[in-house]
Amino acid sequence: MKGLPSGWIRCTVDDTGDYINGMAFKPSDWTSDGLPIIRIQNLTDRTKELNKTLRSVEPRYIVENGDILVSWSATLDAFEWDRGQAVLNQHIFKVVPDTRLVDKKYLYHGLRSSIRELIAGEHLHGSTMKHINRGPFLAHMIAIPPLAEQRQIVAKVDSLCSKSKRARENIDHIPRLVEKYKQTILAAAFRGELTREWRASDPKTRIVDNQNSQIDARLSELPSLPANWRWQAISEVMSITGGLTKNPERTAMAARRPYLRVANVYANELRLDEISETGCTEKEFEKTRLLPGDLLVVEGNGSLEQIGRVAIWNDEIENCSHQNHIIRARPSEMVESRYALFWLLSPAGREAIETVASSSSGLHTLSITKVGGLPIPVCTKPEQVAIVRLIENALGWIERLGSETSGARKLIDHLDQAILAKAFRGELVLQDPNDEPASSLLERIRADREAVPVKAAPRPHRRAKPRH
Repeated sequence: MKGLPSGWIRCTVDDTGDYINGMAFKPSDWTSDGLPIIRIQNLTDRTKELNKTLRSVEPRYIVENGDILVSWSATLDAFEWDRGQAVLNQHIFKVVPDTRLVDKKYLYHGLRSSIRELIAGEHLHGSTMKHINRGPFLAHMIAIPPLAEQRQIVAKVDSLCSKSKRARENIDHIPRLVEKYKQTILAAAFRGELTREWRASDPKTRIVDNQNSQIDARLSELPSLPANWRWQAISEVMSITGGLTKNPERTAMAARRPYLRVANVYANELRLDEISETGCTEKEFEKTRLLPGDLLVVEGNGSLEQIGRVAIWNDEIENCSHQNHIIRARPSEMVESRYALFWLLSPAGREAIETVASSSSGLHTLSITKVGGLPIPVCTKPEQVAIVRLIENALGWIERLGSETSGARKLIDHLDQAILAKAFRGELVLQDPNDEPASSLLERIRADREAVPVKAAPRPHRRAKPRH
């Protein structure tokens, strides 16, 4: 056909084999033993646990290692199964290639390419969960070269894609390395390592001693600090207050104010797309009004890792208050806001938060008293400013590296798509004019199919009419 190399043919996906949709399972079918059930989430995330079933299933629904599976709902893609014998759930096709026409591995690549074409052509259905209808999918045209050329293409594609796979795996490690580097920088900053030379240039700088009487007793064994630093309780250098409690009476109040909820505060991040309003008195508002430089600490409402999420307020919303599940820490003249923020984000700061938040009952939460009892290493204001500047420079560099990594990941994905595009245009390997054309293979297969008589559907059993 026009646009295809010699010996190639366009045929439908339906011509390439059988596409068997999976079974429908209910939660009542799930058991602790039996055959694993392959759901879409098991294809997209190997960490997801496989449900199991003891239901009797037909052999055609059984999946073995090496089988091609096509997710045609929600996540649209083709996969090669490699996790042992299992049974197929609905919304997934098991592909049984007709190996007289198509190489199994070539079909896998061809199906992935076809799905991308269907997505690009907007051949999708459903408003909440996108899916590809069986008819349009099976009718989609796929380019098929001679069998020998298919195998050459597969070898070339696998060789090229294995290199991009290694590059992708290396890039995928970078976010973890980035986070590890951030934590290393923060840890070094609050041991005084980033400003060692800075202190050496001004050895006379000292801060006023303090008895540290308000630090939580569970944090009595604190690491040593540089000579001119001191451990202080946060309540000694910051004003700690709660927020507005939620109650039905507030809906009737005339004066209404925007206020932050737990859902708005994350680690060094405010998400302000959805801001609620609540009624409050003028006295309540003056007490809970947020000012630039305030730290917002999440009291609880989550796992231990999520407790104590902290962000800084920069007056993003005028005249804004906060709910009582967010604790406000307002710095005094002794401490810089961003210095305190970075301390609470650091490994030692997080460890202190988790220590005071834990309890013998298994419930984890913070309170005004607990936040006030947290320790903070205090140095002079000029050194705090220097530490913040060094941290921000280092984190800015690592954030740029992370952004470049994201761009590189996209380039690798585009490279894989470009390789497949060249493969299905016949531009990846040299052709052999002696190969049997794919058109001859397809004609012979269709002739064989037509020669097999179609079994008539069994006639429905009719009950004998009663005699009168």
